[in-house]
Amino acid sequence: MPMAWFPYTQAISVGTMQIELRADGNPAAVLASARKVVANFAPDLALLQPRTQKAEFDKTISDQILLARLSMCFAVLAVILVGTGLYGIISYNVTRRTSELGLRMALGAERNQVLWMILRSGLAVCLIGISTGLPLVFASTRVLSTLLYGVTPIDSISIAAAILGILSVGLFAAFLPARRAAAADPMLALR
Repeated sequence: MPMAWFPYTQAISVGTMQIELRADGNPAAVLASARKVVANFAPDLALLQPRTQKAEFDKTISDQILLARLSMCFAVLAVILVGTGLYGIISYNVTRRTSELGLRMALGAERNQVLWMILRSGLAVCLIGISTGLPLVFASTRVLSTLLYGVTPIDSISIAAAILGILSVGLFAAFLPARRAAAADPMLALR
């Protein structure tokens, strides 16, 4: 919010007055002694909202902080939902292919090959999602630029971190069913 500071003696009309103090150390500790000084200077003058400059700044950006925290909560919820859904799909797929995987292992496929085959299917789903989402990110840069503070819409570090996050969630979700499939006994799977 734009502000202008005028000395009290030069102001034409005074609606409200602010007093600012510079303090060494913790400014909140100075508030009590500042109240006493103001009370000694002008006993009928009340300090209505004494606060630090940081508290005043935090008050001006409180809407943006709330939006950022809500976005973070929804992002964590989305990651949990995506990981759970991907795990469920891959686990169902592994259960459905149990006899095929048992036959592969009985014919000589090693556990690492079965593990990599299941992980590859999870990575394929993630790569399809990334290849679909990246063009949408680049297309929405004009809208995103109005919502971002201190970050450009096409920030390569943020995009790389998001891609690595998606791949790691996909690998983690696919690892549990893949490990279960690789540890299965081929004879039990064939039955």
